[in-house]
Formats: sequence, C-alpha cells, structure tokens
Amino acid sequence: MAASSSAAPVSIVLVGIGGYGNTAVDALLKNPLRQDWQLVGVVDPVAEKAAAYAELKSLGLPFYNTLDEFYQVGKADLAFISSPIQFHAPQTCTALAHGTNVLCEKPACATIQEARQMAAARDAAGRFAAIGYQWSYAQAVLDLKADIQAGRLGQPRRLKTMWLWPRNDAYYARNNWAGARQSPQGDWILDSPASNACAHYLHNMLFVLGRAGQAAAAQPRSVQAELYRANPITSYDTAAMRIMTDDDVEILFYTTHAVSRNSGLELIYEFDEATATYNTSKHLVVHFNNGTVKDYGTPAGQTYLKYRDAIATVQGEKTMACTIDSATPHIICINAAENSVNNEIAEFPAGLVYKMGVPGSQVRVMTGLTERFTKAYQSNILPAELGACSWARLGKIVDTTSYDVFCG
Repeated sequence: MAASSSAAPVSIVLVGIGGYGNTAVDALLKNPLRQDWQLVGVVDPVAEKAAAYAELKSLGLPFYNTLDEFYQVGKADLAFISSPIQFHAPQTCTALAHGTNVLCEKPACATIQEARQMAAARDAAGRFAAIGYQWSYAQAVLDLKADIQAGRLGQPRRLKTMWLWPRNDAYYARNNWAGARQSPQGDWILDSPASNACAHYLHNMLFVLGRAGQAAAAQPRSVQAELYRANPITSYDTAAMRIMTDDDVEILFYTTHAVSRNSGLELIYEFDEATATYNTSKHLVVHFNNGTVKDYGTPAGQTYLKYRDAIATVQGEKTMACTIDSATPHIICINAAENSVNNEIAEFPAGLVYKMGVPGSQVRVMTGLTERFTKAYQSNILPAELGACSWARLGKIVDTTSYDVFCG
C-alpha cells in the first residue's frame, strides 16, 4: 500500500540521474507533471557526468553519493531509482526500510532471490515497490489486458514478439556494466537485450496474460532458450526463448543486437477468437474472428505515465500497474534462460561475424541471423529447431514451477 494522502507535496529523491535516469528528470522538469511534488535530493556518485547535472544543481538540490548518506539527513515519500541493475535490489530495500515508496527502473533486479527480497522489504515497510515497464502504464496495454481478462478475445494460445535491434560499440562502452553478467565485485547483472533493452516486450507478454487484477502477470512453468553473442561481452547479445505459462500458453521471444538493420517491433498475440498485432502506426490492434477490428491506440512514447502514476499512488489516487510481483515472472525467465544453456553463452563463429560502420560506433553483425530469426518467428519455433545450422545450440527445458534461486 502507499503512504497516506496529505496536503503536503510528494517529496521525491532521484537515485541515478545518468543514462536512463535523465528520463525521470525530463518527466519532472521538461514535461512537468501537473501534480504536487517536490525534489528533495539526488543520489549519484558520478552526478557531475550526467546531462541534467547543471540544471538540478541550479535548483539548489543537495547531492549524495549513496542513499544511506541521504537518509542520514533527509527523508522522502518517493524514490525514482534509475541506477545500474546490480544496485536496484539493495537501493530499493534501503528506500523501503526508510519508509519511502519506490519506482525502480526495469529490470527489477538481476535474480529471483533479489526479487523476493524486494517483495519482503515492501511488505515489511507497508509501502509500494513498482517497476518502470512503461508499457504497463499505457492505457492501450491496460485496456487490452482488461479485455483479455474479461474473455473478449477468447482463450490465449500463443504470444510471440521479435525485435532485431542493432547496437554498436558505443552502446556497450557507455558504462562499465553494459553486456556484463557480473560486476567486478561478483554481483549479478545479467545485462542483455532480453533483460534490458527489449525487456519491455518480453515482460508485456507475461503482463497481459495475468489472470485477475491490473497488476497480475502470468507465471512461467518452463523456459527453453538459445543464447549467443557476437560482441566481446560476458553476457549475450542474442536470445530466443520458448516459455510455457502455468495456463499452458506458449510465449516465443526473439531478440538480438547483432544485425545490420533494425527490424522494428513485431508482435502477434493469438487467441481463440482474435489476434492482436502491433502495426506500422505503433498501435495495438485486435482483429476478431467475426471481422470486427478494435484499435487500442499506441503504448509508445508515454514514459512519463509511470512517474505520474507513482506520484498519484503516494497521494492515494491510484495504484501502480506494475509491481515487483508483476515483474518477477520476467526475472524468472531471464534466470532460467541462463540455466537452459547451462550458463554457457555460445559464441557465434568468428568467420561469420563482420563489423559494419566507422570505428567507435561499429556494429558486429552475424551473417544470416536476421533471416534465421525471422523464419523461426514466422514458423513459431526456436531458431535451432529449423535445423541445418552448425552454430545453433538449443538449450534444455527448465522447470520453473518452484524457481527460487539463481546460482549462475
């Protein structure tokens, strides 16, 4: 539950203002939310490197290296946490322990045990711990989910999503954790397109299949994966997954950063009585078997909604659509995908990987990957199941019905 509503402005501490953290700053300052709020502090050990540093400094805000330093002298109703993945769980738990509600950026954390710790900290504090999957706050997604829960599309059968999205050297060089499995200190990060850059779209398939309630999400019963890399990283830049939910719905997910061209987001959600797609106008559209078409509008470009909703929830006016519980099934899928390949990422053959672009911003491209992933997507199978491929490695099926610990 959220803190009780009061006449005082909602006090907000920003945790991490570099990189994606600038989105929270923009939501508050450049696209002002018409709500009663007040910034009370910024936590970031390298704040001076952030694009928003000068603007925040000009507001006279105090800056801190750690959340503990902030709480020695301050307090807040709400924390926007946009720090590196390995800090999500400890910072969320620290904020909750001090009575602060939390909106943490996606992914919720790296491991299932951290997700459980975050949920326990939330329960102990009596505050909310929400996760910033922006599609979960878009009305188009919430309306589609409501119709699915009401049975208007019939029983779900298969949901699949593909995004082949090239990322260059600069993307992986932007910080010291991009593409990393662990930090130098041994903390799990598990950064990948499935856990980070394209995580929204894997999470959304689980989210819209939640049985009852706005924040519900489907639970994975099993996960089978293929994980590869073309880049010199310790995690993976390419993934294909088959997830079976506890309601026996198949979820297929395909994503990579090792291609030459951005395919754009493609999704098809199949039900007994209808099919949902994401069209070229970036709208979610459902075609019913009886010929009826329903356009739900676009879920894109509405990142400010999660910040608005968090403030409104503190004020007692809303409830958060995506909680730590909503996000935990995604974490299970990410962890189990690693287990599926025995925690060993397959290297694409060096002779099939070439560089495209100018030095410093080159993309490593795996020859034939776009065609193979596209064919697998169209055929509703994993790429290795197409056969006739020397580098393809199909992982084992991992039972996730009682998945509680990721050991790596």
